[in-house]
Amino acid sequence: MRSIFKKSVIVLAAAFMASAVYAKESPAIAAAVQVQDAFAEVVDASKASVVVITNKQTRQNMNFGPWGPRDGMEDFFEFFNIPREYRRRGGRRPRQENRLPEVAGKGSGVLIRKDGYILTNFHVIKDYEYLEVKTSDGAVYDNMADAKAVEVVGIDEESDLAVLKIGGDKKKDFPYLEFADSDKLRVGQWAIAIGAPFDLDYSVTIGCISQKGRTDLGMSTFDNYIQTDASINPGNSGGPLLDIHGNIIGINQFIVTGGNGSRGSVGIGFAISSNLAKTISNELIENGEIARPFLGITMQELNRAIKEELEITYGVLVRDVVPDCAAEKAGVQPGDVILTINGHRVMTSHELLMEVTKYKAGDVLELGVRRGTKQLTFKIKTTRRDDHIGKSDGSGKGRGGDTPSNAQNLQKRLGLELVEENGKVIVQDVIPGGAADRAGNDNEDKIMPDDIIIDINRIPVKSIADVRNVLRDLKKKTAILYLQRKTPRGDDYKYFIAVNIEEK
Repeated sequence: MRSIFKKSVIVLAAAFMASAVYAKESPAIAAAVQVQDAFAEVVDASKASVVVITNKQTRQNMNFGPWGPRDGMEDFFEFFNIPREYRRRGGRRPRQENRLPEVAGKGSGVLIRKDGYILTNFHVIKDYEYLEVKTSDGAVYDNMADAKAVEVVGIDEESDLAVLKIGGDKKKDFPYLEFADSDKLRVGQWAIAIGAPFDLDYSVTIGCISQKGRTDLGMSTFDNYIQTDASINPGNSGGPLLDIHGNIIGINQFIVTGGNGSRGSVGIGFAISSNLAKTISNELIENGEIARPFLGITMQELNRAIKEELEITYGVLVRDVVPDCAAEKAGVQPGDVILTINGHRVMTSHELLMEVTKYKAGDVLELGVRRGTKQLTFKIKTTRRDDHIGKSDGSGKGRGGDTPSNAQNLQKRLGLELVEENGKVIVQDVIPGGAADRAGNDNEDKIMPDDIIIDINRIPVKSIADVRNVLRDLKKKTAILYLQRKTPRGDDYKYFIAVNIEEK
């Protein structure tokens, strides 16, 4: 019996050893270990270039109000909701006497040059009085103790980016990371985030690129986002999103949360694309500010109805031109469709905007334009955008006059009640269920009372008779109306809308 037991023990031991050897030599496990080692190598090589940024303000200035959503998503990066009436210079708040600054918020950043330049989010340093930067080796740079320790090189609120410089001229051999080409990223590739979420410095999360080229999320004027499921939380802002090679593919900015006061990630995070971040950071380092080019146009997307009427498949519709600005001087007109910029095809207003921002104010851009059935080319010398924000042509509309008695047919066809006042055709009312009321959709402009009809199918109209003549000569059922309205600020807003005209 003892002999049998001994043999059984030997057999079991041999089987255990064999299984251990098998597990150790399993190709699947070996492959998994290689992936695991790759992540560890990326983190080991990259974390030395990641920094933790502390924003210091006086307690009297702090207002940590509730974290509220913006347009349905958690605007988690509002570390501090400071009243706007304070003067700011470069994002800095004036120091109040007899009060010591305290921690108002923390975020992350990444070294992008060996001489100490750091890229982060603007909101991480917003309204700072003093900044402290801690590197992975434990070194602390605090401009409360030494003004040269941390310097703000430049900020760009419209992209939510800022560049800092640490160390003055004393150290020029900081570890840093390179930018990847975000245009070449593929959905499904690995994504690695390093930062300081919830004050947990140098936390690492891993996921994938969920999508790229996300725009119009309401967070920045100039945006191009990488979406990722790598966990990003408060404190990750400004830190890098990396590829498997340890190159920067994005700068982490914001997340979507589960609501109900939750601040944590639900697996949907967004990072500013590396190509946009690289362009902005280079200009901030070179010039200390962003001088964006300006064409002098307002734009509108081409919906299906307008595309069909113009017999065109892509492009961006010129809604209006700013008087005395580059586009108008070159000959661009409302109703033109911009097809290309310097030979690069543009499909949407955002694509056009981002294409223009690749250049500098003063550069000459060549626009390929469709006007009616003609293909035109315009060379436009851009001006500086900041000089024109909010500029309006100042035109208004008068009132007075009565609806002509012979307008019944127009009301039926257009679905509009019109009045003629001071050489303008004005919408008095939109007939419910009529052609104009059905035009567009919830995401587009809708015709409203007091809108002025400027032209129809590129033919100017100054009277109801003009409108009637244009409609009479229509060769198709669709009329493209060009309208103008006053905004609450008093600006003139112009837009196009395609109306499917009812039969007579």
